[in-house]
This record gives sequence, C-alpha cells and structure tokens, in this order.
Amino acid sequence: MHLHSLAAALGCSLLLTAAVADASQSTRLDTLRLQLDKTNALVLAQAQRASYPEYFRRAYARYPNLPAGALEAIAYAETNWVHVRPDPAQDPRDLHMPRSYGVMGLYHGGGFADQVGDGARLIGRSARQVIDDPESNILAAAALLDRALAATAPDQRSRALAAPEQLAPVLARYAGYGAGNGGIADYARQSFAYGVLQTLQRGVAEQGIQIKAQPLKLERAFDSDQLRKLRAPALLMNAGDDSVQLNRALADDLAAPAITAAPATDFGTKAVDFGEAIWNPASSSNYSTASNATSAVILHTMEGSYAGSISWFQNPSAQVSAHYLIRKSDGQITQMVREYHQAWHAKNHNYYTIGIEHDGRAADAGNWSAAMVNASARLTKSICARRGVNCASAWSGPGYDTYHLVPDSVRVKGHGMLTGNENRYDPGKYFPWSNYYGLINGGGTPPNPPGKYWVDTFANATGYKWPSTLTPVGTLYQGTNYVYCKAWGEEVRSGSSYNHYWLKTDLDVGPAGAWVSAYYLSRWGNDEARDNNGAVIPDC
Repeated sequence: MHLHSLAAALGCSLLLTAAVADASQSTRLDTLRLQLDKTNALVLAQAQRASYPEYFRRAYARYPNLPAGALEAIAYAETNWVHVRPDPAQDPRDLHMPRSYGVMGLYHGGGFADQVGDGARLIGRSARQVIDDPESNILAAAALLDRALAATAPDQRSRALAAPEQLAPVLARYAGYGAGNGGIADYARQSFAYGVLQTLQRGVAEQGIQIKAQPLKLERAFDSDQLRKLRAPALLMNAGDDSVQLNRALADDLAAPAITAAPATDFGTKAVDFGEAIWNPASSSNYSTASNATSAVILHTMEGSYAGSISWFQNPSAQVSAHYLIRKSDGQITQMVREYHQAWHAKNHNYYTIGIEHDGRAADAGNWSAAMVNASARLTKSICARRGVNCASAWSGPGYDTYHLVPDSVRVKGHGMLTGNENRYDPGKYFPWSNYYGLINGGGTPPNPPGKYWVDTFANATGYKWPSTLTPVGTLYQGTNYVYCKAWGEEVRSGSSYNHYWLKTDLDVGPAGAWVSAYYLSRWGNDEARDNNGAVIPDC
C-alpha cells in the first residue's frame, strides 16, 4: 500500500523548486531540503529492498524447518531491512557496541559472537561475501537460526516448529551476544526474542518491507512473569543477586485509567531517576562513579539494536555506556547508569552530560518511530525539570550526516555536535529536531488547538487529494501530527487490519487540506479514528 512514495518524491521536488522561488527564510528552505532528502532516501531504500523477498524465499527453501516470517522479522528488528555497511576505518573504541553487518545485522566478533564467520562456514561462502552480499548475509543468518533450532530441540526427529511461539528459546540462542548467563544476561536475549515475535504478531507493510502478521500468542512464548517484564516499563534489575523483578507499584500506576495513553508525567523516583525507566545497571567497568554536573543532554543512536546494547553495556570489556536506552517499537526506556554518575558516551564531555541512546542507526531515514521520539522527549523534559538543564536552549535543526559543531550554549544536542567527537554525526540528519524541540518545551503531546486533533501516525502516510480518488499529492511523516476531521472512503487494508476512515490534514510535504488513511493510527481498532487522548475525531 506504500507504492506511491516515488510519486511523492517527485511531487516534493516540484514543491521545493516553487519554494525556492518565493521563500525568504533559509530555515524553511533547509526544512524542505531535508524533507526531500528523507523522501528520496526512503524511495531508494524501498528500491534496494525489492530483491530481498526472493532471497528470503531461497533461504527458507534451503532450511525448510525455519518458521515462515522469522528471518524477515529478525532483519526488521536488527536493521529495518537496511544492508548495513559499517565504516571499517572507524576506531572500534569510538563505537558504542560491536559492529554488525548486512540485512540481518550479523556480528563479527569484537566482543560478541562471530556470526559472520560462523555463518560463512555453514553455507560454504567467505566472510567477505556474507558482509557484502545481501543474499549471502540472509542465507548465513538462516543457517545460524537453523543451528540454534537444532540445538534447542536435539531429541526431536523433526526440527519443524509446531507453532511460531516455540521460536522464543531458539531466538535467544541465536542472538549472538556471546558468553554470559544469569538473570540480566538472559533478559537481553529474551528482549531480542520478544522484539522479533512482536514484529511477527503485528506484521509490517511499509516502504517495501513485507512481513505477514501471524496470530501468535506471546503468552505462549514467554511465561507470565517474563512477559510482564518484557512488555512494560516497570522493572527493577538488581545486579547484586543478578535478578530481574517486576516493579508492581509502578506497574499499577501505569495501568491506571488516567494514564492509559503514553504517559507525559514524570513518575519521580519510583524506578530510579526517571519513573518510566527499567533499571538495568551497566557493568561497573563501563562508567565512572565520579560526580556528574548534569547540565546537558546528548542524543545518540546505538548503531545497533536495543537488546544488543543492553547486553553490550553489561559486558565488562565494552568500556562504554549511556545513562538511558530507548526501544524503537514501543518507546520502552532502560536506565543503565545513574544520572549523578558519569556514563562513558561522549569522551571529554562525560563529566557534565546525560547520554540517551536510541535504537537503530543514524543513516536510516525510516528509523525515528513516533513511540521512540515521544518517549525520548518525555525523558529529556523530565531531566530538564529535575536537573536544571535548559531545554529552551535545545538544538532545533536541521540535523546533519557529518560532524557539525554547535555552540556550547546549546544544552540539548546530538553526539556529533560536540568537540572531540568529530568521527560521529548521530543522531543524524533525519532526527526530527524541530518537532523534538516543541515536545520538550511544550509538554508531551500538545493540547488540541481549536478545530485540530493531535494524532500519532506509526509510519509515513501518503497524502491524497480526496479519500476515494487516490492520486498522491505528498507525505505526512510519522510522529505527532494534527488532523481536522474524518470522512468515510476507500478501504486500506493490511492482513486483518483495515480502515475506511480518512483524515483531513495539512501534509508535511504537500498541500494543506489533503487526506491520509486512518489506518496509520495504530493504537485504535479497525474502522476507528480517534486522537491521542481517545476522543473520536468528528466527521467533516
């Protein structure tokens, strides 16, 4: 259903040409150029993904015991179906976790398992092929997953799984986080398995990524205690006895009817420094207990996955950490270093900064989910209020894909905007700085202005001139946006999810008063159209 992005890109080019002729403000032109760059990057990514379904099909043909969709879901969780090519010239000491490679995000040693080398041996190809060639990369991952399946069920005559829920222990074995057992180490592997199975349960249909939703029950994949921990930002992790326990007091608060939507409230000290966070301490070898002046917030991308970062910051040899990590799929926040200690994330700036790592990669134009951006904004806003950081000084854009120094007076900014960090540019040019500035200075989800209703779209939505004459005219980017009203129109469907309602809105790229499908409001059901507060959007 997302085959109109090329048309949107061409339309965006025409809009940019017109804007250059009459716009007098350079900031507006910068914004339009960034929008064009992002749209073109998404179109290019979709084109590059065109061959991947066939590569997945061939992998399943060679390893028929693997459950359908498992490889695609791993690739989505690890790389967003991007063929990752880390810069070999970059000093490993400057990275925040081991490098991963290819569509499947396979590790190649450096502190984690050598999935590249092991996978290459299993399929009879070279490590260089597994790194460079997407088909070889997918096939190597299939071989590794098949090996994990055999090891998990060695006594079964047939290794085929009866149900996708049985994949959880196989995924935990496959994860590639190296040696290490115990409650907290196991939690990182379970978190990886949960992310993959959650993707299979929901399905994906966006920008060339196609993963069919499956009616799996996560309650069958994990026991009830595990699932409560994996789902909710309500955990306490104790490194002393290597345990992970549900913080029931916070869980009850989060379940209260008044805050069923994404909470914009700081829950104080109920779970360490920020009430929504999971407490999962980094290895004491990876941060300093020296006092932190806590006068600035620095935003990063992990250049890897949420679960992998949790595992890596627990590894004593990592020599790197951050205060907080945020999961892309749902905005879950893990705290690994207390705010008054110095995490090792920004070199000579560690003594006064709080570091926030975001799931995914800076170069990926499709990385910034609304859930992750909104959770990050709630966290930063809380830090500003509790620690006296000046949120009003935050960088408001544009982002950059190269190192770009900004003044020291900017107290909320990116890793690649600091002196001494010239080899980094995260969180990258696609990070929505302008929107983020509004969130941290305006308070969570903004109240509805007269005649407008705020909504969170889970993916970029193609805008159309009318609900039933599907001629694309632009793009509404994922995240927090406003709409005016709804109208009944042509059905948009993906698997069991569908919606006939269309929402009138002003596009990010394109004309005012266009229409997007209410299918993009993921928190509501079929044929529903509600705003972020649960209010029904009125008819036009």
